[in-house]
Amino acid sequence: MSPLLIPIAVEWVILVTTAAPLLLVGRFDRHPRLGLTIWFAAFLSSGFATILAIGIAIASIFETYLQLASNPVGSSGWLATVAVSFAPWLILAISGIALALTNQRLEPILANAREVSPHLEAALRPWMMFHGHQVMRIELPIMVAAVSRGKILISTTAARTLRESELHAVLWHEIGHLRGRHNQLKQLAGFVRSLSPWLVASQALVNEVHRLAELDADRFALRKIGPELLSATRSKFISL
Repeated sequence: MSPLLIPIAVEWVILVTTAAPLLLVGRFDRHPRLGLTIWFAAFLSSGFATILAIGIAIASIFETYLQLASNPVGSSGWLATVAVSFAPWLILAISGIALALTNQRLEPILANAREVSPHLEAALRPWMMFHGHQVMRIELPIMVAAVSRGKILISTTAARTLRESELHAVLWHEIGHLRGRHNQLKQLAGFVRSLSPWLVASQALVNEVHRLAELDADRFALRKIGPELLSATRSKFISL
C-alpha cells in the first residue's frame, strides 16, 4: 500500500479523538443505544486506521531494504531510497505530536469526569427470582444496586428499606442493564482506555458509556413503571 495512506489514516484518528469529546458528548440522551453504537463505531474505525498506518510504515521497511539491496551504496538510487524511507516515520512522528497537543487542549473539558467503582463482589446471598433473573443480596450498609455475571445485586439495606413498588423499579432498571449488555460495553470501553490512557477521548468514551448505559436502562424500566416512581426510587440510591 502507498505511504500516502498513512496521513489519511492518521488524520482520521485525529478527527475521531478530537470530534468525539467535542461533538458526541451529551448528544444522545434521547437515543442512548444509538449513542453507544456511534461511540464504539468511531473508536473501532480509529483503531483500524491506527493499525493500517503502522502496518504501512512497517511494510515500507521491507520495501526500503529490498531497494537498498538492489542499489550500490552511495548511488543516487540508494540515497533517494534512504531519504524516502524516513517519510512514513516522520509522518507518524508529526501525527503523534499532533495527537498529544490535541489531548492537552481537550484535557480541561473532562477534568471533573465522574468515576464509578462500587466494588460489589463480596458476601453475596441468593434472595429471589424476578422475571427469570436471579437477585442476590449483599451485606452493605448503603443503598446500592448493580448487575454482575448475569445476576442482579442489591444491598441488604436497600432490600429492607424499599417498598415493593420501589424494589420493582430497581429490578426493572437492572434488567435493562442486563438486556443491554452494559457491563460488557463498560469493560470494552475500559479496555480502550487502558490502550490509550493519554487520550482524553478514551476517557470521554468511558464516561459516556456509563452515562448512556444508565439512560438506556431507565428507558427499559419506564416500559414497566412510571417516571415518577423511577425518579423517586433513584434518588434514594448511591448507585443504580
